[in-house]
Amino acid sequence: MYRTLVADDDFLVRSYLKTLDSWEKAGYEIVDDAEDGEEAYGFLQKEKIDVLVTDLTMPVMDGIELIRKIREENRDIYIIVLSCHDDFEYVKEAMRLGADEYVLKNSLDGDSLYDTLEKSARLIENRRKKSQEQARTRKLIHLGSHALKYYFFNGLISGMLKNQAREEKRVEAGIAGKYFNSAVICMFMENWAERERQWTPLEVEQYSHHFRHRLLERTEELLGTESEFTEVVYLGAGIFCCFLDLSGDCRTSAMQQRLTEAAAICYRHCQEDLCDFGISVSSVSMGEDGIRQAYQQAREMMKLHFYEKKEILYFEGRKKADSVLPESAEKLEGQISRLKAGKDRKKAEELWTQVLADCQDRYTDGRLLVQWLKKLNQTAGIEKEPIWYGDIESFEKFREKGSACISQLFVGEEDAVPEGISAAVKKALEFIREHYEAPISLQDAADAAEVNPAYLSYLFKQEMKIGFSNYVQEIRIDCAKKLLSETNCKVKDVALRSGFGDYHYFSKTFKKFTGLSPAEYRKESGLS
Repeated sequence: MYRTLVADDDFLVRSYLKTLDSWEKAGYEIVDDAEDGEEAYGFLQKEKIDVLVTDLTMPVMDGIELIRKIREENRDIYIIVLSCHDDFEYVKEAMRLGADEYVLKNSLDGDSLYDTLEKSARLIENRRKKSQEQARTRKLIHLGSHALKYYFFNGLISGMLKNQAREEKRVEAGIAGKYFNSAVICMFMENWAERERQWTPLEVEQYSHHFRHRLLERTEELLGTESEFTEVVYLGAGIFCCFLDLSGDCRTSAMQQRLTEAAAICYRHCQEDLCDFGISVSSVSMGEDGIRQAYQQAREMMKLHFYEKKEILYFEGRKKADSVLPESAEKLEGQISRLKAGKDRKKAEELWTQVLADCQDRYTDGRLLVQWLKKLNQTAGIEKEPIWYGDIESFEKFREKGSACISQLFVGEEDAVPEGISAAVKKALEFIREHYEAPISLQDAADAAEVNPAYLSYLFKQEMKIGFSNYVQEIRIDCAKKLLSETNCKVKDVALRSGFGDYHYFSKTFKKFTGLSPAEYRKESGLS
């Protein structure tokens, strides 16, 4: 139904129009009526209306002024004018301003109104189709424009686009800046591996489009005319790049100020987004190849986000990521098989602690560390799915997962899986031994074993001859014993590394299992 508003200062005309059944037959619904243009305009500000039927000569605001205000606002309302024989000059003015149809009041009856409404409906539908086609065309042009910009900037940062070809592609993509002096701001999504698993390609495309559109609107609002020399391009894998053309600035200080302002805009934009982002910023780079250098600097700073969160990472004055593994990492990898065979957990943990300290001190490239951990696990006989490694996007995650693997190597023989154990319980045992240092529940283990929690609880008790919770506690207490007897870790740290988040609960549970407090157990083991 076409939502219709009738505006006429004559109450009898409004009443007569509302009594005609032609509206409903033609697919129209009169949702309200107004006695002058001002009242009609106020209604239009609050409600969505498809069709306006208006008289031209009304008090307060006449129909001519009403039509003018509607069209000035570029509102897509179909307007039918009601007129008398002597209103011809008014009708011409109304049509000039954007009225779509006019009807003579004197000859208006049910049949003539129906014919007019039928004709109007066809015109409204044609207009809607045309509007939808134009919207699709604009979208295609916008998408095509982004594709052209994508290929232009990829050509620059790869060094493949130079000289005349560079200029031709810049003009073709509709890019205002010449990018002889440049800077690059990279915005990269955290936990991209997880997002990529959750989102479809279409959802990624829609998200990237909205992200870029909102950021460009923000730069236009805050930078004014300077925003013409700012381009935002989605490069894929959760990475957006803001390319700044600084060719128009002569002073280095002015370029640096523009870069800082743009970085702050990008930072605030990312802070307000639903996804978490890291921000890396290049220095101001000069010359035709400057943009390539700037991009490489911004990408280099992305590596530091593995260690540093929630801040803008500027290339100027920053420590660079180390692309070489520390000697301690190679040493642990070379000795891990022997340490496992000799059950030398103390030495393995000492080396692992040294690896962590060295990597954090040098800011070793996170991707290099993930590759190294994968190789270490393979050497030690620990199998992990690719997704397990893909989730390591911070140093804390690397520390957590690596520590769990080291602990997994030294689960005592008494914890070996008995023969005849079902596949579900085996998976639950593997999950416990890998995650006992973290808070875990029966539900977590059941999810890992892909069975119902109640069923797992029953199976576990039947096959292991011990309840799930008690088994987890025994594993944790066994770990605590080894740490107390073989290391000088503080008792609070022992509690945390054994999977006990609360120190007092740990002490109470430890004494319940061993008959001794943690300090007494350590003293009896020869460590004080």
